[in-house]
This record gives sequence, structure tokens and C-alpha cells, in this order.
Amino acid sequence: MLLNLICKLWKYSSKEVTPLLFLASMACCISAWADDVKPDGIWRGNGGAALSEATGNTQSSSLTITADTTRRTAEDKLSLSAQYVGSRARSTYNGVTSTSTTANQGFARSQYDHNITETKFGFGGLVFSRDQIQLLSLRSMISGGFGYHMIKTSDSQWNLLGGMSYRSDKYSDPGVLINNQIRSGFDTTELLFSEDSTNKLSESTNFNQRLSIRPNISGESGFLVTFDSTLMVMINKTLSLRVSFQDNFNSMSQAPILKNDTLFFTGINVKFGE
Repeated sequence: MLLNLICKLWKYSSKEVTPLLFLASMACCISAWADDVKPDGIWRGNGGAALSEATGNTQSSSLTITADTTRRTAEDKLSLSAQYVGSRARSTYNGVTSTSTTANQGFARSQYDHNITETKFGFGGLVFSRDQIQLLSLRSMISGGFGYHMIKTSDSQWNLLGGMSYRSDKYSDPGVLINNQIRSGFDTTELLFSEDSTNKLSESTNFNQRLSIRPNISGESGFLVTFDSTLMVMINKTLSLRVSFQDNFNSMSQAPILKNDTLFFTGINVKFGE
């Protein structure tokens, strides 16, 4: 069922979804990746920020903040992550300065995994997100299901997950078009198909990625596809260079809101935990 859905989405993506999302995710499915978090119950993670400011002929500013942390034991794992991206552009005409927001989005995400056997686990997740440009004031998603460790070694981990989720969207005025109707909110139950992987490419380089597909099974038909990948290169024991690529696709979005959003950013992260 999952394979058929991916094939249908690939056929649809030739016109709608960024092909790079699928190429990257399929490449990650072919070779496995790694997890560097020790099962000792200690919180480990990293956080960072990137800031840019331009003045003169170009007047703009942007800020990106990221944070990820994980606590793992022999029985379970709890992961927390958050991100904020904001940017503004300014222009001056006849002595009057106007400011426009070009990005104002963020999310907070958590997932709890509990081992059932060495290869099987149950999971529960919670995600809150917002995006001013899309008029999305709040999206709440709660999910649960089961996962399978396709590969799990000291250097590599690749997981397949399946389950269900409930999504509730709240939109800012004047609302958004869904099936040619202005809506202030949208609620649906979804199937959840997901894969994620982590890899220690070298002593100083780590890579992780996550692909999720959420087709609606109640209300209006549609689906969400999200892809998130991060490459971390150590500068020293504390600082790392972070390079991230994200792609989000919502089949139900209607003009003037675009169906597909991509985000690419770099920054310096600070590591914490032993």
C-alpha cells in the first residue's frame, strides 16, 4: 500500500512536487544512516542561530533559530525539536519607509518511541506549527503507531513507521480556499507513512533525514508530504556547521497560496550533553 502511494505521488510530483525531495529520500532509503545518541538517559542535542542584515540599496533582515535534543535509554527514546524562521524586507520611497514580512514560520515537535522488541517499537508524536505567509495561525497534529528498525547499529539507523494522525488547522483572516470555499479552519484524520534515518558519515560529519506522507481519510481528500534533512560538520568539540534542506507540500493549497514550500539555510550550532 505504501509503495503504491509513493508511486502515485511520484507521478503527481512531476508537475507539482520538487523532484529533489523524492530523489533525496529514495537515496536515503537505499543506503542507511546513523544515530550517535548513547542509550544512557542523558539529554544530548544542539542549538544554533543564523542572522543576516543588509542595508543600502537592499534593506532586509533574517533570523533562523534551531534546537534539537534527544534522551535515549535501553527501553525508549524521547526527541524534541523546534525551529523559527523570520525575514523582513524594507523599502523607502519619498522618505516613507515600508516593511513587508517575507517569512514568519516555526514549529515545535516531539516524538516518543518505546521499544517492543529489538526491531519493533511503538511511537507517539505531537507537532505544533505556524506560517504567517500561508495564513496558518496554528496547525496541531497528534500521531501514533508502530515502527520497525530496518537497520540499527552503532553507526547506522534507518526506521520505517506507520500509523494514524489527527490534524487541526486554524487560519488567519480572511481564511484560505479549500475546495473553492473560504475556510477559517480544517480538521482531518490521516494515515501516516514515514521513514527516518541518521548516519555518522565520519568522525566529524553527521547526516539525518525524515520523510512523512499523510493522506487524508476523513473530510476533503488530499495529503501532506514533508521532507527534512540536516548535515552537521564539527568545527570543534562544541561548535558545528549546520546545513539544512526542507520541503513541504500540501495538495489542498489553492492560489494565492502555493502548494510547495522549500527552505535551505546554514548556521553555526552549539552542542550540549556529554
